[in-house]
Amino acid sequence: MSGTSPGQAPGFQRFRLGGLLITALYDGFVPVLAEDLHGAPQSEIRRRLADACLPEEGDLHTAVIAFLVEDGGRRVLVDAGSGSTLGPHTGHLPEALSAAGVAAEDSEHILITHLHPDHSGGLVTDDGEPVYPRATVHVARAEVDHWLDEKLTAQAEGVQKQIHEAAAAAVKPYRTSGRLDAFDTLDAVPGVRALDQQGHTAGHSGYLFTGDGRPVLFWGDTVHSHTVQLPCPHVSIAIDSDEPRAVEARARLLRDAAAGGWWVAASHLPFPGLGRLRRTGEGYGWAPVHFKPLNLPD
Repeated sequence: MSGTSPGQAPGFQRFRLGGLLITALYDGFVPVLAEDLHGAPQSEIRRRLADACLPEEGDLHTAVIAFLVEDGGRRVLVDAGSGSTLGPHTGHLPEALSAAGVAAEDSEHILITHLHPDHSGGLVTDDGEPVYPRATVHVARAEVDHWLDEKLTAQAEGVQKQIHEAAAAAVKPYRTSGRLDAFDTLDAVPGVRALDQQGHTAGHSGYLFTGDGRPVLFWGDTVHSHTVQLPCPHVSIAIDSDEPRAVEARARLLRDAAAGGWWVAASHLPFPGLGRLRRTGEGYGWAPVHFKPLNLPD
């Protein structure tokens, strides 16, 4: 036996939900700290983390997940991972996509929930070239208008300035080639509806796939800390641009997803980030999808 320590399994998992073949793609992890969660006493937040067998200071390995959706020969990527914007613990989506046997050239549409770097940085290479040379990138107009506003960029400082600059770099080659769809209403991808989630960012959007009557909702940063924000939806996070509005958006989306029995694909829940919500008291519980062969009914 070799003395080399074995590596982790390739970061993808496939599931068939109705007529959709969904591949969860692991990009890496980021820390979500207790001190950045607002709206409840720190003692309660830390207790909930500890009850979930996580460090009281926060989940230091919160997953960053994107999703590939295949539907009738069409390939749609929801979010694009981090690229090189956040260091070596992220940016592994291309490896996961390759391990899943899918070439970047195969994606026709990329739906971006918002332009924070862990969701859009992977659109481009370090040289500014498009990673997805055939794809059209779809992102809400309010999101594009905010992060690409030159006056706001000039006034921004610190992390906010970095986000403005990273967002502009991420969409630049697609914008230049006419393959950036800054939408008011998402019309270009049949069977998909964009859901307004403004609050976390100016144009934060969820995407509801409704094609075969079994809705699947893909959300970005609706929930960062599932152990805290699902049972306590009123808890916001410091990175929210408008914390009260983000809380309102989350409450609305959690209510609709649970009441509608929608499947949910979530960017920052434990990998593979697929499951369903159920109402529990004032909050929600998470029922993760079960790993099983693709040819079995869901």
